[in-house]
Formats: sequence, structure tokens, C-alpha cells
Amino acid sequence: MVAPALRVHCGVLTLRAVHGVELMRDGLYRTGMASADQSFLLGEARWFGSGPLPVRLPHEVASPDAWNSWRRQRLKPGLVGFLFPAAWSVFFLSAGLIPMMLHALGHGIGMDLRLGISLFVGSFVLLWLAASIISLNQTEGSPAKMLMWNLIRIETVLLGVLAWIIYNQPVGPLAILAMVISIPLWLSHVVRIATLLAWPPGRWLLPIAHVNIGLSSLDSEWVSESKRWARRPLARRQISSGEMGDTRMEVILFGVREGNQDFIAIHLVHPSGAIIDPFVGPSVGPNRPFSRLGRTFADVPNVVAIRERIGSPPVSPVIAEWPANMRFCWDQEEE
Repeated sequence: MVAPALRVHCGVLTLRAVHGVELMRDGLYRTGMASADQSFLLGEARWFGSGPLPVRLPHEVASPDAWNSWRRQRLKPGLVGFLFPAAWSVFFLSAGLIPMMLHALGHGIGMDLRLGISLFVGSFVLLWLAASIISLNQTEGSPAKMLMWNLIRIETVLLGVLAWIIYNQPVGPLAILAMVISIPLWLSHVVRIATLLAWPPGRWLLPIAHVNIGLSSLDSEWVSESKRWARRPLARRQISSGEMGDTRMEVILFGVREGNQDFIAIHLVHPSGAIIDPFVGPSVGPNRPFSRLGRTFADVPNVVAIRERIGSPPVSPVIAEWPANMRFCWDQEEE
């Protein structure tokens, strides 16, 4: 009886007997380390439904040639976590508006006006809080940035004006008009948040062999925050509105460690603080919820403009070999 030899190939453990008999087992014989390393880059299977995770999802495209050695790390999507709060927000909006609308028409059901306005405004607050909580669970997410992205808008002022009108003139055509206007206002918030959360989150990593990654030689458009590699932001580059879309963005060079390997990562950061994958295909647009309205209400960049204008990586460090259990068949997948 011969003892089989073990090897890892493309994230799948292969058992090869010395006489050439080869057995492939995906998951049954995979070691815990191999599984952890695979999920580090590809993400967890439960994020994307049932079945094994492919190396390339339909919306993902290859990086430009200058990014050849970099690899995508998928981060946890946030849209699923928004569905439940959005459903409750619909309930709060209906529970507040319907009784107040009947009261404005002269057929009130005896509901206290302050309770109705609290439910009405609470439907918006629930959307803002849900987005902030989702941001708290994201890599380098900032609930404060997410809340400011939702609040510092002309729509927030309009919401205050509508609530003031309903409270001071609860009966008559002006109150009815204010309630009718509040419905598309609420929808604009849902579309804005859902469109952002539907953008695939991800960052790009490169293994490094030395902590001196060339931060002293960054271009003038980059602002350095460290002289050497560290597990924190290393440098930032501001992208003004109009360069990659209708909103400003930020590119951050970040230090990451996984196991015993050091990496540098590129974060493309939305004004909400969300890290979005810079290299996705045009299919991201039509497949998003509210694909047409999203372009009107959401501050998301243009996928073509990102690819054309993001440029080359800011540093050219001494590259280390990717850990064996993180090597997948990228080239074979592309073919």
C-alpha cells in the first residue's frame, strides 16, 4: 500500500498517489488553513448564496496591466442587511402618513398628530441608522461618515420643512401636498442607500517582502501618512468630483497583515466611508436595484472612468510570493 502525497492547487486539495492515481476533493479533504486562506480573498460563500465561490464573479473584471500582481479581496456586501430595516421603514411611513392624510381630509381616526409625525420622520431615521450600522460592520467603515453622507443634503432640509408644515397646518390642501411630496423624498433615500450598498465592496492587495515600500517617492498628488509600512493608512489621494463621477472619492494606501504575510492594499473610498471595488464591469449598473433611478440619486462613480483614470499603483515595492494556499487559477479563469 502506497501513501498518497498532498498538494494544493488553485484552492483545491489534491490527493496524488505515487502510482499516478489522482483524486480531487473540494472541501472534504481541505485543511482548515486552506479554507481560511481561500475565504480571505474570495470571501465567504454565504455572502453570495449557495454553491462554491468562483474565482471571478460575473460583475468582476480584470485589473489594468499596471496592476498585474495585485489581487482582489472581496469584502462583505451590505445590501442584504438593508432589506429588513427598509421594510420596517415602509411600515413606519405608512403608519404615520395614512392617519395624517385622513385627518387632513377631515376624516381623522383620532391618532395623535405628534405620534403620526414621529412615525413619519422615524421612517427616514430608520434608513439612516440602518446604513450607519451596516457601515460599522464594513472594513474600515465609518458610521459617522455614512450618517453625514445621508444628512448633509438639501433633502434633509426639505424633510424638516415638510414636517413643520404638517405639524402647524395638519388640515387642508397644504398638508396633503406636503405628505404627497414626502413619498418620493423617502424613495430617494432608499434608492440612494440601496444603490451604494449594491456596489460590490472590495480592495486590491499585494504581498510585500520589505517594510520599505517607497512611501518617500510618492507623487505630489499623494499625501503620505507614514514613512514605513504599518497596519494603518499609509497615504491618501483625493479625487475631485467629475474625475471619476459626480462625487469626490479618495484612494487610500493601507497596510494589511494576514497570518505571517504583510500586504499593502488599495482602498477606493466613497464619501460615505464605504470601500468599493474599483474594477467592476458595466453589468453592475443594470443589475443593481433601481438601476435607472440610482444614477439620479446615488453618488456612485462611473466604472469606465475609474478604469481610465485610477492610474498605476502609487508604489513599486519588493513583491513577495503569494502564500501557496492563496494562489488560484486566475490565468486559467480568464482564458
